[in-house]
Amino acid sequence: MIPQSRALATVLLTRPLAQSQRFAADIANRFGAVNCIISPVLEPVFLNAPPAPAASAVIFTSQIGVQAAMRAGLWGQGARPDLAYCVGTQTAKAAADQGFSAIDAMGDWRDLAAMITAQSGLGDLVFACAAEAPPHLESALISAGHKVHRREVYRQNPRPLTAQAQAALAQTNPVIVPLFSPRSAAAFCAATGTPTAPLLVAALSQNVAGAVTQPPLKLDIARKPNATAMLDCIGEFLQFGAGDAPLS
Repeated sequence: MIPQSRALATVLLTRPLAQSQRFAADIANRFGAVNCIISPVLEPVFLNAPPAPAASAVIFTSQIGVQAAMRAGLWGQGARPDLAYCVGTQTAKAAADQGFSAIDAMGDWRDLAAMITAQSGLGDLVFACAAEAPPHLESALISAGHKVHRREVYRQNPRPLTAQAQAALAQTNPVIVPLFSPRSAAAFCAATGTPTAPLLVAALSQNVAGAVTQPPLKLDIARKPNATAMLDCIGEFLQFGAGDAPLS
């Protein structure tokens, strides 16, 4: 049971609207009534992209990447690969909904790279990604001998926090902030100014934690890079006693 002292804690969700709504529902299903504020800090903008070449598979690292690739018409009237390698479960579901045979790496980019490099006989790969996507996944695959064609199908523009989110950060009750990517972590920290609320930050990975520049009262890194582990972090924060000292 969540202690009454934590009932005043707010969870601030900064992912795109649909993802935040789904995660808010996950929080409610697991913990009951928790005050969630949704304030996306990045806004996806769909881009045109050159047609993709013939390939044995496409790589997706986000649900928005799936949507953007379809909007960009990467395959036009040409043959689209049947196989999609996906970073996580929701991305795999989005790809499957578009008719791909989606394989779920159930982790982060490292798990995705390991899954792909374990396959033998793969031909060319298409990576449908954001303009800001770092090169580490491609570099790992190229180093393993794969040919990767990068197609930037969307970019993510920073958005200001909503008035409700700003008000939560300007008071003294704790605010729990789950952060799922280095870019969203950086955008959140840039948008917050100087909050007076104690920040309890749950980071999906060490890379995400490294992008947090606001000093949190407590920072936890998920034991696995998935939504279930992030919910575990939120549960720990909801149990976090008001008199506990910050972690070093």
